Amino acid sequence: MAQALAADALIVYSAGTNPANRINPDAARLLASEFGIASDDLRPKALSQIPEPDILITMGCGVECPNLPAAYREDWGLEDPTGMSDRAFLHVMSAIRQRVIGLRARVIAGEFDRERLASNLKTLGDANRLRVIELLWDGEERCACSLLENLDITQPTLSHHMAALRDAGIVRTRKDGRWMHYQLDHDVLDAIAALLGQSLAYRVETNETT
Repeated sequence: MAQALAADALIVYSAGTNPANRINPDAARLLASEFGIASDDLRPKALSQIPEPDILITMGCGVECPNLPAAYREDWGLEDPTGMSDRAFLHVMSAIRQRVIGLRARVIAGEFDRERLASNLKTLGDANRLRVIELLWDGEERCACSLLENLDITQPTLSHHMAALRDAGIVRTRKDGRWMHYQLDHDVLDAIAALLGQSLAYRVETNETT
């Protein structure tokens, strides 16, 4: 699921302490039927078969995980649905899906890379780009032609601004005929805002204690 949802931000590896011979058939079936994710070419791996991660996510599932080296680690504390109903599987899968989407946004925003966060904030430091975000705020996809009607800039200038927002992961793009269409990625923008808030709060707290 992480590979399907976050391949643009993460190189994903999955491994376990005692890997089975094959992926749980119920998990594979529901991934395909409910999420459209194929797992035919995937095989369970041991921890020794993957490279040392930068970000380590453990699932909980009542399993004691070894102390693997990683720059950042996080436990999602999920229940192992093996042997349970489809409803139990889907509950866990939905939780994983939401957390993967959130992790992707945090990575793109720059939570684990301060240089990336600074670059994102610099990208947002332009009046026209902020106006574009206002125009896309409702979450609807909009054509470049619609944006141009509300901006006092040329099409090449808009393309330049949208390329910067796209490269930062703040907008999604799609071409339809001669026009580009854009949609705001609220998850990424919210993550940037949260990181900025945390940074400012830390600075205020530090100043108050010195």
